[in-house]
Amino acid sequence: MKIKKATSQDLPAILEVMRFGSNVDHTDFIKQSVRAGKCLVTSVADKVTGFGIIGNSLLFYNHEFIELLIVHPEYRRRGIATALIKRMESICKTPKLFTSTNQTNIPAQKTYEASGFIRSGYIENLDEGDPEIIYFKRLEGADRGGEK
Repeated sequence: MKIKKATSQDLPAILEVMRFGSNVDHTDFIKQSVRAGKCLVTSVADKVTGFGIIGNSLLFYNHEFIELLIVHPEYRRRGIATALIKRMESICKTPKLFTSTNQTNIPAQKTYEASGFIRSGYIENLDEGDPEIIYFKRLEGADRGGEK
C-alpha cells in the first residue's frame, strides 16, 4: 500500500471512493482539500483505495482535526484507515488531534479507539437522531507548536 498527498489527477478516483463510502456529497470540500495539500490518498496496485483529509478548514479550538476518512468498501479491514490515521498523526502540527464520527458508525469508532483515540464528548443535532461522537488523541514526540 502507498500513501501520498493527493493531486488533481487523483480526484476522479477519490470521488468514486467517496460515493461508495458516504451518503453525503463532499465533492467541493474534497477538491478544496486536494488544492490545499490537505488530502492524503492510499493506493494498492495503482488503484485508489481510500483517502483522508486533515485540518483543511479552521482549526478545531486551535487543534487539527481529521475531517474526513473513507476507505473503499472492497478494501476495508486491511489496515488502510489505520495507516491513514498514522500518517495524519505524523503530519499534524498541533499536540492534540481530534476527529469525529456518527454514533451509528461502529466500524469508525472501533478504528479510532484501536488507534488510541478516546471519546471526548458528543454533539447533538448535526444529523437528526444520530449524535456525532468527538474523539481526541494527544500526540507525543516532536514539538508541534501550541500547548502541551
